[in-house]
Amino acid sequence: MITGHCPLNKHFSILDITDSPLCRACMETVETPIHVMLQCNGVAEQCAAYLGSSATLHEALGDLGGLLSFWSELGWLE
Repeated sequence: MITGHCPLNKHFSILDITDSPLCRACMETVETPIHVMLQCNGVAEQCAAYLGSSATLHEALGDLGGLLSFWSELGWLE
């Protein structure tokens, strides 16, 4: 389940991938799935291409194929 309260980079820091909780795309706020999909200016172009102009989390999660393509395009699934 994707929630907005869990910083992704915090989990990656355990794997020594990063030690910063800041969003990799914008470096402005804590990286959470909600931030990346709905708020991040650093990935806005990719988000619009794969998820459209989703205004809510429910809308963003409505297209599983688009969602997987979005995260894959970012390279953050690896």
